Amino acid sequence: MAEVSPKSVSGWNVILRLFQQADCVHNEQLPMNLTIAYMTARKEPKSEWFFASLGRELEANKDLPLPRIIVVDFYHSKERFPRGQGYCGEIINTNPKPCIWQGEHRLTRENWFAASNARNTALCLAPDGWIVYVDDLSVLMPGWLKAVRDAMSGGYIALGAYKKVKNLVVENGEVKSYEEFPGGIDSRWRHGDPNSPVDAAGSWMFGCSVALPVEALLTINGWPEDLCDGLSGEDYCCGIALQNAGYKFKYDLRMLTLESEEHHHIEPAFRREDWHFENGVPKIGGNGADDKSHAALNIARQSTYFQNSFGEGDIGALRQRTLMGFPFPIPSAPEHDWFTKLALKDL
Repeated sequence: MAEVSPKSVSGWNVILRLFQQADCVHNEQLPMNLTIAYMTARKEPKSEWFFASLGRELEANKDLPLPRIIVVDFYHSKERFPRGQGYCGEIINTNPKPCIWQGEHRLTRENWFAASNARNTALCLAPDGWIVYVDDLSVLMPGWLKAVRDAMSGGYIALGAYKKVKNLVVENGEVKSYEEFPGGIDSRWRHGDPNSPVDAAGSWMFGCSVALPVEALLTINGWPEDLCDGLSGEDYCCGIALQNAGYKFKYDLRMLTLESEEHHHIEPAFRREDWHFENGVPKIGGNGADDKSHAALNIARQSTYFQNSFGEGDIGALRQRTLMGFPFPIPSAPEHDWFTKLALKDL
């Protein structure tokens, strides 16, 4: 295993690479790159579940070029890098890019939820081709990568299924046992077909397991940071804009992940808030009608392009600079929440 420090390395970004070994026999002639982005903001993400189950999936798809894996990890350090788990392709391990909502360069008093920023970090480090997003605390079930391949060859955005389960026992990437519980099953499940993907709407898009062309995200200017960070709802808002831009979706029960329900509650979650107004004063919480989450949804329904703040240019320009080795810029705007108009320094 070799560690490489390219010119883009800074105090917030360390890139570690594992290069292919002789016993990793994969066909490098297939035309499309594949990037798998593993997203975590937990101290205990159970990354060994993901890596071991991915190894099983790659073993069953040896004619697929080895994907690039990008681990976007809020608690990133060299010691947290998942070594010795059998993967022999390229791995990039990084913090989320500098952000106004969380991390070292935040404008807020505390760390807020910023999934769009983290997902855009992976997008900026992905080569052309396809990108798949996977949440932490997850294990890939058999057939997951085959479903991703089918989406790549079929040219549709694949929406993977999930179950949150209790007492999940995973050994070497294999699920040994678990317990289902009410409310843990994917709300889209009843519409699926266990044998093949079914047509879906962009509003069905959840970020926990989704495969799509890199170009699709570039077309809409990335995940909606300015709209949804600090709030959430970025996944379905992104899907709606992608559908508006002409992209097709399929929901695939074969692209299944299981998630540990208990581990979601071990660590405190980053803050996220909906907002509404009472007598012109912003109040925390949604009201089910004219609140921030509904305002974001209405904006997404009219959008094919998100007005994100990436400094000079759009996310395509930011990605090109990043792939050339330049560090991410440190943002200083916006300084106020777009809905409440509250100063971020007070949040």
